Amino acid sequence: MPHHSANSDIPKEDVMPMQPHTSVYSIRPFEESDFPALGVFYNQAAEGRRVTFWWVGEPDNWTNVYCAFEDGKMIAKGQVDVFSTMPPTAKPSSQHRIFFNLKMLPERETDTELLGAMYDVLHARALELKALLPDTHGTLLGFGNYAEEAANTGFFTARPEFSPLKRQYRMCHTFADRHLLDAVEHVETVEPVENEAAASAFPLPDGYAWREFDALSGEQADDYLALDMEIWPETPIGADRLADLASRSGWRMLQIHADGTAAASLMYWVSDGETGEIEEVLTLSKHRRRGLASALLNRALHEIRSRGCADAELDVEALNEDALRVYRAAGFEIETEEQRYAVEL
Repeated sequence: MPHHSANSDIPKEDVMPMQPHTSVYSIRPFEESDFPALGVFYNQAAEGRRVTFWWVGEPDNWTNVYCAFEDGKMIAKGQVDVFSTMPPTAKPSSQHRIFFNLKMLPERETDTELLGAMYDVLHARALELKALLPDTHGTLLGFGNYAEEAANTGFFTARPEFSPLKRQYRMCHTFADRHLLDAVEHVETVEPVENEAAASAFPLPDGYAWREFDALSGEQADDYLALDMEIWPETPIGADRLADLASRSGWRMLQIHADGTAAASLMYWVSDGETGEIEEVLTLSKHRRRGLASALLNRALHEIRSRGCADAELDVEALNEDALRVYRAAGFEIETEEQRYAVEL
């Protein structure tokens, strides 16, 4: 599944006062028979606005998904997931990270009773997940919302235990806004570019070569985890999160190698059949300022467009000015801001 400062980021006039709502509802784990209700709930919760909404995943994940029902109608859905597990070699200051996602029907977003009851269930499940993590590091429990979700965010930031974690922007590249990627107007393909074609369509500086992966062996996954740890030692992706991303529709990893080892990398996948999701854009420090990130983005955008996607999206930390410049140059624009908060678990 990558925030912000505290309540000062949310205009007070945008946060509706929380009102208790007494009702008869039940909260239980998600079941297969709940899919029709989930579809209705999603359409109502996301209609006309941008929200962070996690899908329930495969059946083995449903123990992490809880739904509230009232008169047979789904009125709230919550989910917990381990986002990163610190290896024993990680810095002592690093922490495991568990995130939760809690969504309500729009008319129930200020229902403090229901919000509190759902959070209590998610918090209890998070403690169970924490018990399964290595005891070498502490654990944070966090959540992330887009800026538009002021009421949901306000419920948690009003609780003194939650603190700002970070801010990031959601950026979007809409292909309809451009005729074609300038560098590859002559390339007409509906398949991802392979190594030989990439060398001519997307030239690299001397000493660099393309590599692409549509699946990862155990050894290749270990190599990537080591690379990721070098770039983000405080928040490594972890084996479980990497496996989750690699299982998604249309997943692919593009890398640029120097002397047989990765110098820069990104991965992408296709969401809902229409949006390319770009993740984990990274370049080792000694290979920066050589255009590698731009080359990765241009090739990824071309391949995503060739898959029939209408646009591509990615996340970037709000304070990462270098990355923002690269993404803007590639045609990305800021769509919204995501706010992340966390509490010691």
